[in-house]
Amino acid sequence: MQARNIARAHGRTRVRGLKPTPTPVIIPGLKPSMHNPRIMPTALHSGEPAAEVSWQDVLTSLEDSVIVVDCARGVSFVNQAAETLTGRSARSLLARDARDLFRANGWLLDMIDNSLGPDESTSRAENDFVKPRRGKVPVSALVSPLRDRRGQVSGSVLLLRDRTLRQALEDDLRRSDRLALLGKVAAALAHEIKNPLGGIKGAAQLIRAEVAHDASLVENTDIMIREVERVNQLLDQLLDLGRPAGLHLEPLNVHELLEHVLRLETPAATVAGVRIQRSFDPSLPPVAGDRDRLIQVFLNLVKNALQAMSAGGRLTVATHMETDFPLRTGHAAGTRFVRVDIRDEGTGIDEADLPHVFSPFFTRKRRGTGLGLAICDTTVKEHGGRLGVESRVGEGSVFKVSLPAQQG
Repeated sequence: MQARNIARAHGRTRVRGLKPTPTPVIIPGLKPSMHNPRIMPTALHSGEPAAEVSWQDVLTSLEDSVIVVDCARGVSFVNQAAETLTGRSARSLLARDARDLFRANGWLLDMIDNSLGPDESTSRAENDFVKPRRGKVPVSALVSPLRDRRGQVSGSVLLLRDRTLRQALEDDLRRSDRLALLGKVAAALAHEIKNPLGGIKGAAQLIRAEVAHDASLVENTDIMIREVERVNQLLDQLLDLGRPAGLHLEPLNVHELLEHVLRLETPAATVAGVRIQRSFDPSLPPVAGDRDRLIQVFLNLVKNALQAMSAGGRLTVATHMETDFPLRTGHAAGTRFVRVDIRDEGTGIDEADLPHVFSPFFTRKRRGTGLGLAICDTTVKEHGGRLGVESRVGEGSVFKVSLPAQQG
């Protein structure tokens, strides 16, 4: 007897192994006989049966959000991608007034009005789609009049494309260009700067030996030596941004790396009144990485989290398999990614600063160089991964490290 596994999808019941009966999709302007026409494509090879596809299947399969609004501004159709974008089910969206649904997105209502107005115009725009209590999503929008068979406008069709991934890739490309230019400048200047620094440090050490009897002069020479060493360290960090990666890749247990870092930072967390909470997925596969470099990434992120919680709080370190970033470049199909989230309850990062946190020399710390996060970002990219951040002022931040799992 054929197995009958029932799954609920978009308001209709599908029985695997049996032909589904689609629920009619009522779209303004279409004749009733056209609401669910069957498309009979030509078979690709002789002897293969042609597959039947409905318009509902076509629209539901699109990754772009499709929303149909009638002339009274009522929502009459949404596909699955639109449910995901709005964070609402089709049941709660249908028959809703678009002016209520898109109240926080006035720019989108203006585009609908233009399509239904006297000009009956098609318009395009790129803007942020505001989701109540869920933040913003960058989208590209196309809004066109929907016409019936007589050519009369019977509503509007909205096509919304989530640009989150594209925008992230564009930001990464711009950042990589800036880092490449900075690396060239650093490599050209480092040698010329390091040589006189070495001479200054040597001279200061000689002077210190000569004035060992005078405590105030010893203190001044110590200051000179420390500042020379600080500038020298800054130059080394600049070179790290520009030099090609020399990674020693091996299978690594990410939990062992994190435990090593947390052991190092536990005394500082105790002094700051910060509780460390672990939420590790024990089933994670190993990652392919350079041990020392990844430890430096996690150490930098944990240190930053502790520094952000001067009044105490909770530091949460969590791991899991990544599921919300399906498209990657430069990786074979089926590549899996391990995610490490480092979350603090600190002061948070201003929204205007978020696009710049991984840029060299950008910092809000009084004595920061602005290179720590830039180096972390470069290191993670060298591993074929991605470093991201989410933050709200007054609530804290979460830095997300995605690394490719070891293949095989």
